[in-house]
Amino acid sequence: MEHLNKPDLSSLRISREKPPSRKRFIWLLIGAIVVVALPFIALRVPLRSPEVSTTRATLVTPSQASTVLTASGYIVARSKAEISPKSVGRIAWINLEEGQRVKKGELVARLENQELFAQKAEVVANLANARRELARQKTLFSKGITTKQALDSAETQVMVFQSQLRFIEEQIRNTEIYAPIDGVVTVKKAFLGETVTPQGYGGAGSAGATFAVIVDLNSLEMEADINEQNLGKLSLGMPAEVTLDAYPNHPYKARLRQIVPTADRQKGSVKVKVEILDKDKNVLPEMSCRVSFQNPETLDEGGKLRVMVPTSSLVENNGGKGVFIVEKDRVRFRPVKIGYTIGSQTEIKDGLSGGEELVIEAAPLHLKDGQKIKRKSE
Repeated sequence: MEHLNKPDLSSLRISREKPPSRKRFIWLLIGAIVVVALPFIALRVPLRSPEVSTTRATLVTPSQASTVLTASGYIVARSKAEISPKSVGRIAWINLEEGQRVKKGELVARLENQELFAQKAEVVANLANARRELARQKTLFSKGITTKQALDSAETQVMVFQSQLRFIEEQIRNTEIYAPIDGVVTVKKAFLGETVTPQGYGGAGSAGATFAVIVDLNSLEMEADINEQNLGKLSLGMPAEVTLDAYPNHPYKARLRQIVPTADRQKGSVKVKVEILDKDKNVLPEMSCRVSFQNPETLDEGGKLRVMVPTSSLVENNGGKGVFIVEKDRVRFRPVKIGYTIGSQTEIKDGLSGGEELVIEAAPLHLKDGQKIKRKSE
């Protein structure tokens, strides 16, 4: 009986397998919590606002809207003359002042020439005597009293004195300096009592060679250096607008007169000459200025002001063009109707009135209407 009630312990075994890792269980639990909580966190924590660069839609005149290229340069004279004497001498009289207007052929200076006039008087007297002697020899020769040799000698003497007289008179004329062109004296280097020399006397650029410069103000034009890469944008006769730095609010109508057929290797540029069509007394030689070359196909001088924006501010939206306008700290999409494009600017025919703040380089940002933004300058 006792044998039947004794428990059988032979089937009992001690398990040697490791229990599940507590650390692994904890990480799985954390992961599950994050997955469930992430949408709620995203709703409560806003994404960082993108930084944008902004500009403004600009109202421009028709001429400004048609500008294809601008350049800086100076006002120069196509016609000017440097006054220089034909002989070495001291200035005895001068009638030149800077700003003075002179006429072509007007006597403006005279060198000392008293000795030349004394020599002329002597030669004139000798010539008169030689002519009387020639007349006497002719009379004697006709009567057979003198010889042909004596007559020829008298004739030769007259020719010698005539030649001397012409030479001295030419020297006297060389002491008188006349204005070679109509114009205005812009430079005066010599003064009464100074010694002046001809151009090239004693070597090029010798002191005193040029003692005044006369400029024809009617020939004033603009010269500018254009980068070789921009030369293809220009064509002879194309309209332009010149603005003097001294009078920035008074543009002058102009046209491209000449493209000089040579390049400056050091600068990588080509010189152009621009004719000013309505110049006035304010346009003076050597003034600094700017020129705006205009596309004749888009130029409408009688038209109204135009709205221009950077082309990079335009974005595609549902097959149309538009811009993102900045309103406080958000952007609003505004569809627009575009016109022509010149350089980096595009005309807006409808949708903007000018002055609106716009996002530039907007396309890569993938902005949304109403999205909050931050200006890069902030």
